[in-house]
Amino acid sequence: MNDALIDKTAIDDEQVDDVAIDEDHQMPAWREVFLYFLMLGFINVGGPVAQITMMYNHMVERRRWLSDKRFVQVMGFCHMLPGPEALQLAIYVGYMKRRLLGGILAGLTFIIPGTAVMIALSWLYVTYGNLPTVNNALFVLKPAVLGIIAAGIIKLGRAAIKSVLLAALLVCAFVGMRFAGINFLIILIAAGLLHLLIKEGLPHLRRRAPVAMPALIGSLGAGFAFTDSRWFEMAWLFLKTGLFSFGGAYASLIFLERGAVFQHHWLTSGQLLDGVAMSVATPGPFMLFTTFAGYMAGGIIGACIATFFVFLPSFVFVLLGAHYVEQVRNNRWVQAFLAGASAAVVGVILVVSLDIAPEAIVNVASVLIATLSFLLIILLKRDVALVAVGAMTGGILYAAARALL
Repeated sequence: MNDALIDKTAIDDEQVDDVAIDEDHQMPAWREVFLYFLMLGFINVGGPVAQITMMYNHMVERRRWLSDKRFVQVMGFCHMLPGPEALQLAIYVGYMKRRLLGGILAGLTFIIPGTAVMIALSWLYVTYGNLPTVNNALFVLKPAVLGIIAAGIIKLGRAAIKSVLLAALLVCAFVGMRFAGINFLIILIAAGLLHLLIKEGLPHLRRRAPVAMPALIGSLGAGFAFTDSRWFEMAWLFLKTGLFSFGGAYASLIFLERGAVFQHHWLTSGQLLDGVAMSVATPGPFMLFTTFAGYMAGGIIGACIATFFVFLPSFVFVLLGAHYVEQVRNNRWVQAFLAGASAAVVGVILVVSLDIAPEAIVNVASVLIATLSFLLIILLKRDVALVAVGAMTGGILYAAARALL
């Protein structure tokens, strides 16, 4: 399954509803769907591309729960939403089978196993994280993760940069955040609006702006409802992460670095990278490093708050907003804004990567590990899951060898 699978155009709403009904009759009993996502929650290591590939192989090629065309339509919808596409796909398939309850159950079974594993790893990290054996394992894993992130930036860039204007927005976003210190949310919104203005023109915006402006103001103003309590600060930070993570897990790094690291000082950049490294080796959505950040900020309660609020928008968008979002999927105005914001996301992620790179690149060996990880994904087209498992295995072997010396 290639990248084009995710980017194809969906059919109109009436056709979508008809196909959904037909496919629903072809799908197995809800128990089989539920058990599949529960099983997937334990084995879906390797990030969104690997997870979506697993689901495609099972749902389309092996079990024929969905046609290739329907799978493409669902992924096209999930691709335009912020947050983890694989989780949203699971929610959507559950929704097709048993509506609201089915969507909730499919999503929960997809994320709960990985969340439990991440909380356990977070406890072990806090308790034993300073042991030489742990540090030796992370010595291999962290630069490999940096290489994976770099490969992700290349892939996002290829998908997002379709014109000279979008390339210019990427550069401006990078410069604005790296050298001018402009808030990244302002950069994303400004890039989206600027691209929209240039592509569609001011008169067109004047006719359509009143439709979207109340929603935009409402979503941005929601943050002022929170108090100075740490729990509310955490809830708002992780809710923002889930709401505005266009580009998926890599984009959520922006929010955690700026909010959890620089603003609230709940963890350091090095600890954030450790959390990303553990997330790569943990089943479930790649964004589970937000669970780790929540644990570092507030223990088990903090981890639960982080997990709930970062994934809440995905459930809401799919279960309550699917009909309306699919209506505007081909709307030029919406797509122009999203294209500009997505281009800026790549530039902002690049800034974050440069910030955390010193925590992973400490000597020549770490440079080689990061480079090897990057080349395996970009040039040799190796699966991210295999690279992650290989790095994890290498880290364990290195730590064991050092322990025996």
